[in-house]
Amino acid sequence: MFHPASLLLSWFGFALSLQWLTLEWLLPIAFGSSLAAVVIAPERSLNLLRRSRWLLISLAVLYFFMTPGEFVPGVVGAIGITYEGLQQGGMQIALLLAMLASLALLHRMIGTTGLLAGSHWLLSPFPWREATVVRLMLVLEYLEQERPAHWREWLTPNPKKETTLPDKFVLAMPQFHLPDCALLLFVTGVVLIVMIRS
Repeated sequence: MFHPASLLLSWFGFALSLQWLTLEWLLPIAFGSSLAAVVIAPERSLNLLRRSRWLLISLAVLYFFMTPGEFVPGVVGAIGITYEGLQQGGMQIALLLAMLASLALLHRMIGTTGLLAGSHWLLSPFPWREATVVRLMLVLEYLEQERPAHWREWLTPNPKKETTLPDKFVLAMPQFHLPDCALLLFVTGVVLIVMIRS
């Protein structure tokens, strides 16, 4: 079993390497990671996609219709869609889908406790790591709620609303082992190869 921090760093490396990939690579990666996330972590992945739907729609509209270039022939081009818009929009949408799907898979592997433990380990050099992990815990707890909050609840706090926070929260901190170091070396090598070949 890998350390949560090594898996978090591996996800960061994956997200970083996506920035240098072309559309020919991004599309199959986005499709494969989305399919894996729907099969392995259906609830988490579908929840992330549902909450990101307006961002995905906005990216599609902005890039498809606002990018100058050569118009696509036929009805699609008549409404203002260009080849360059399809390419740039497809890259941004595929990038976002791949990151959301991989994040859902990461959460499925290590859970909320693993995310907190990995963040606590990565922030160990900083004196404010305790407060940061507590804030992250509160955010994750709020996101895990089944009932979505209305936007008025953000503006009008309810003093009668009770919050259930534990008096003491203990994180299990596993030790780094040789497989964790091997995983980070492998991810670092992949990122460097992608950066050099791009």
